[in-house]
This record gives sequence, C-alpha cells and structure tokens, in this order.
Amino acid sequence: MNELPAANDPDRRFMADAMLGKLARWLRILGYDTAYEKVIDDSALIERVIGENRWLLTRDGYLTQRKVLRGRHTLIASDHLDGQLRQLRDELSLRLDLGEGRPFRCADCNVALHPISAEDAAPLVPPFVARQYHEFLQCDRCGRVYWPGTHWEDLSGRLDRIRRGEAGADQ
Repeated sequence: MNELPAANDPDRRFMADAMLGKLARWLRILGYDTAYEKVIDDSALIERVIGENRWLLTRDGYLTQRKVLRGRHTLIASDHLDGQLRQLRDELSLRLDLGEGRPFRCADCNVALHPISAEDAAPLVPPFVARQYHEFLQCDRCGRVYWPGTHWEDLSGRLDRIRRGEAGADQ
C-alpha cells in the first residue's frame, strides 16, 4: 500500500463520497485534488481511494469500519459545509486559504487550471466581464473560465468567518 502524505501536506488527495458533493467543490476551489462521483458503489469507491492513494471523506459510518480504510479516512460529522470545513481544518490541518501554495482547480472537473490571456478569455466570458477583469484561468478538460469577480470576495469572506469560528449561511 502506498503511504499517504502527512495530514497537513498540501499535496494530499481526497475522495469525497456521494453525500459530500458541496464539500468536494469547495475543496477543489481551495486547490485540493478532490475526486467525487455522484453515483459510485462502495467497492468502486474503496478501489479508487486505495488505487489513487486518496484520503476518504465520508458521512457513512459503516464505510469507515472497513479494515482496508483504517488510517485513510475522515468521518465527516456535520451536515453543513462550514462545519465540515472546520472539521478538516482541525483534524487534518487543512489550510482554508484560496490557492495558498496550491494550483487552483476546476470546481466541476478537478483539473488544475491554467492562466489564459484576457484576449483569449474575451470570447468565452460575458462582455462586461471581459471589460472589467484582466486575469483569467481556464480548465483544459471542460473549458470553463474563471476570474476573480465579486464571488471571489464572497468566498474569501466565508472562509474568514469559518476560520474565526462564526456560523455560516448554511447552518
């Protein structure tokens, strides 16, 4: 069996079970390689966790009782995203900073994003975005384009509140 990266290693790779789609998207936004499938049976999930050397994030207590997953999972306690992120910060020393030391990842595909020029982004984004922003990232798999819009400030504010231990909008 491959040895997992240390808990606070920024290269740790995750697998979120079917109950944790929102958490998977947020981990990707934070730059963490996080596999996720809406529909996957337990045996296929375990196979991916082991075969891809990932850390399992799950809400399924029965799944965590499997011997093969001992020492490579976190049983997520909260139904709410803020509590889930707080738990990962506390238990795995996850940094809740946008892209801090990690490449940004596509929230949909989990592929590392690459910068593209404002000229290349212009035909792919709404005209007002092309006029207002000058930094863009794109996913090679799905082609989605990202930019640091007002949503970025909203994400940063929410992460600040989570780090401070304040209740979030989904609680």
